[in-house]
Amino acid sequence: MLTLSYGFKKPQSGDQGASLFTDIELNVQKTNDHTHDGTNSAKLPAQSITGVSQTIASGSWIANGATGHYRQQVTVPAGFDFDTVGISFRTSAGIYIHPTVERVSATQYFVYTTDNTIDYEALYGG
Repeated sequence: MLTLSYGFKKPQSGDQGASLFTDIELNVQKTNDHTHDGTNSAKLPAQSITGVSQTIASGSWIANGATGHYRQQVTVPAGFDFDTVGISFRTSAGIYIHPTVERVSATQYFVYTTDNTIDYEALYGG
C-alpha cells in the first residue's frame, strides 16, 4: 500500500485481503471528513469559493455624532471571519463603493455612510 499526501492509501500491484478493505474504509472516512484546510486535503483556490451577499438596509442606519453621519453594526454571515474574508460593498443599483468600515470583533463590524437612504450590499469572499 502506498500512502499518498494527506494520508490516503493507494493499492499497489499485489495488495489484497483484509488490509485492502481496511484501507479503502479509511479512505472513505478521510474523504468524508476533509475540510480543504491544507492539513487533511488540498486548500481550495479563491476562485472555487462561492461568495455570499448580505443586505445592509437603509432603514437600519443610526445617527453617529456629526449631523449627516450614520453607521450600522453588521454581523458577518456564519462561516466567515472578518479578519480573513474579503468584503466589498455596492449599492442596490450595483455601483461598487468604498465605505469606512470599523472592526468590532471577528464576527461584527460597523459600516459608515453619509446617506441613510441607500441600501448597501456586502459581498463576502468569492
